Amino acid sequence: MTPELVAAHLQMEAKENGQEFLLDLVERIKSRDRHAFAELVRLFQKNIYGFAYNFFRDREDALEIVQETFMRVYEKIDLFRPEHSLQGWIYRLAHNICIDYYRKYSKKKLRECGLDDVPDRKLAILSDAHGDWEARRMAEMVEHAVERLSVRQKAVFILKYRQGMKLCQVADTMAISLGTVKALHHRALNRIRREVAPGAGGEHERMS
Repeated sequence: MTPELVAAHLQMEAKENGQEFLLDLVERIKSRDRHAFAELVRLFQKNIYGFAYNFFRDREDALEIVQETFMRVYEKIDLFRPEHSLQGWIYRLAHNICIDYYRKYSKKKLRECGLDDVPDRKLAILSDAHGDWEARRMAEMVEHAVERLSVRQKAVFILKYRQGMKLCQVADTMAISLGTVKALHHRALNRIRREVAPGAGGEHERMS
């Protein structure tokens, strides 16, 4: 069975058995079961990579974030509490690592890339405009605007629009209040709209 099929099987099993499956996985990892840890990595590594890639838009940086995230998961698994969401807990670790990494390398010039360079990226505002030149142009404008957001605004934007989280899940992941998340979300969209508005043709309204 290929790694892709194994991951798909694990995801299906996790959906079918839900929290019970994940908690069993956690208990096995706490017992230092490396096979269980490998299963956990297969379940969540793609999502964590997507989050990190959207944050830095650099493959090497994203892979480093993924590696560091799961190393930290393994080290801190005893701190996980079953009443919490395992996915949210892992995202929170990844988010904190991204923030630390961003601050440490804030002066590093991030590599520019076009839409075709980003795997599996689906901007919410482009859902019905694939291949359209004007849509690509606007998407690039959005990308540049997102890069200029504050660290916390950028994290909220990525978690909501690229990871598909609800605002309450974003709040849990970032360990901040829902009110703060809503405020960051509002400011992020306003800033993006101000920068994209010229020639955007109103498409940006779909992000709200």
